[in-house]
Amino acid sequence: MDLLSTAFYLSVLSYCLGALLRALPLPFFSLKKLGKTLMVDSVFSATLVFSYQTLLSIIDYLGSVLNTDWTSFSAWVSERSTILLLLLTAFKAIGVLVAKIGLGAVFSGILSSITSLITTSLTTLLSVWILSLMIRAASGFLMAIGILLISIPFRLARGAGAAIIAVTVVFSIGMPLMPHFISIVSSGTVVSIGLSEPLCSGTLQLVDARGNPVGQAVIEGYRGRDLLYRYVFNNNGLLVVGKTTGGLPCGEHVAKIEIAGFKYSYIVPARGPADFSNITFQLPDILVLDTRRLFEVGRGVQVVNYSKSESGVVLQLESSGDSYFAVYTEASDTLVVTINGVEVRESTVIKYTWHNINYTGFKYNLAPGTYLVNVTVYIQSTTPLDVPVEPFVIKAFNLDPLAPETVFAYLTYLFVELTILPLIYVAILMTISYGVARLLGGVSVNIARYMVMV
Repeated sequence: MDLLSTAFYLSVLSYCLGALLRALPLPFFSLKKLGKTLMVDSVFSATLVFSYQTLLSIIDYLGSVLNTDWTSFSAWVSERSTILLLLLTAFKAIGVLVAKIGLGAVFSGILSSITSLITTSLTTLLSVWILSLMIRAASGFLMAIGILLISIPFRLARGAGAAIIAVTVVFSIGMPLMPHFISIVSSGTVVSIGLSEPLCSGTLQLVDARGNPVGQAVIEGYRGRDLLYRYVFNNNGLLVVGKTTGGLPCGEHVAKIEIAGFKYSYIVPARGPADFSNITFQLPDILVLDTRRLFEVGRGVQVVNYSKSESGVVLQLESSGDSYFAVYTEASDTLVVTINGVEVRESTVIKYTWHNINYTGFKYNLAPGTYLVNVTVYIQSTTPLDVPVEPFVIKAFNLDPLAPETVFAYLTYLFVELTILPLIYVAILMTISYGVARLLGGVSVNIARYMVMV
């Protein structure tokens, strides 16, 4: 290694300078003492150069004796980081909910403080973890740098080199033991970090009877009468839910989908936390015109042919009995319907409101027979869908905004365990590193004096 070669040459230089100073025919005791010190330092630094592999082996040996496991340490950090991200998502959602009911001004300060605490814990935990992994990954390079600095003559960088070696050794051995330290210190508390049930991820797709995406629908998950979550599909009928964006239940539950007043229920099967679900929900009697403009196919009506354009659809319908079809648009839209080339008027008009969106439904009766239907919708505007989202993580954490004392106790414990205790542990390792640095000669040269005899 070039760094070690340079360190060895610097050791030789220090020895030669020391021998030269001691050989000078000058009656200065301090000069003779400096020469002796240079020779002692050179032998010590040369010994460190030749002990490079031994030092790395000592790190691995002590790590195995103490049962250090970097994989378990990384898994522990990943689990805690996920919990913090989920909590951050949950309290962001709670902030949206309280704002919807008009209490945003009351709770905004509290929720802001809570999210700040969670962010601080997350930043601290990830910073400690990343620095530890960097030290571990670059331990060989850092050891060589430390030896090189110690080898510089006249002890110009001896303290820095000893500190680098000490920090590398101590943190490479001690950092994976941090979860054990935290577990022992916090073992007497009754608060526990975790979820009442695991979270899953998934991609949900909503399509109509012909497989076209249906947008801006609301999906709610239920287990019995308990609401588990509420999400909204985007304009392309797609909903991607990750563990850090709210999550989905892993257990079996009922998914209820609602769009423009139409309601459908589906059973979502159970799957494992590691499984990523791709679920497609199909609306059996609906054809999409545009995002939230829908065409309803009545019972006994079969769609023989279908083609869609930007402003509407052309269908060939076959009715086996007295039935109907219906078109649902926003109240401001203009609708033109022709049957067999003749513009017709609706037989029934329905006006209703769905999530503050005014809808108009136009129903057209059909006798038995075959019909060519052309539906054109002239869209004036699209009203934004305003639905409060309730991520599943709120249910999984059993967070009750109406019980603030429980929430504050939980978050305080979380802050202590994932912010204060890691910092205390790092401070302990730094103190040990300082002692090891002194032992290596960062301040004292006792080891060097014992190693050589000049």
